[in-house]
Amino acid sequence: MHKAGDCSNFLLLKELTDHYYARIFAAISRLTRLADGQALDSLTRSVITELWEKKTAFDLDPRKGVFIYKTLLHHVFAHLKNKGDEKRLEYLRANLPINPEFYLS
Repeated sequence: MHKAGDCSNFLLLKELTDHYYARIFAAISRLTRLADGQALDSLTRSVITELWEKKTAFDLDPRKGVFIYKTLLHHVFAHLKNKGDEKRLEYLRANLPINPEFYLS
């Protein structure tokens, strides 16, 4: 049997997915240059899951787009680092309009 909190948590996760999935997927695709839809889906779901796990901070942040962007960049940089794609990492570091301290820590 599910508790009321479980239901509201599920609804919040579904709402985050419904509202942000396509935009996060597209941003990850552009930033990573991945062609593998399954890998893009996995990264996108990881970002959404982290947003859900940090739902209190996310809800309180008046700049939700910035919160999402920083979370997304953390996942993109971790992915590229794990793949050893130094060329893409350097390109992003040089061209992204956000301080690297936000996504490299």
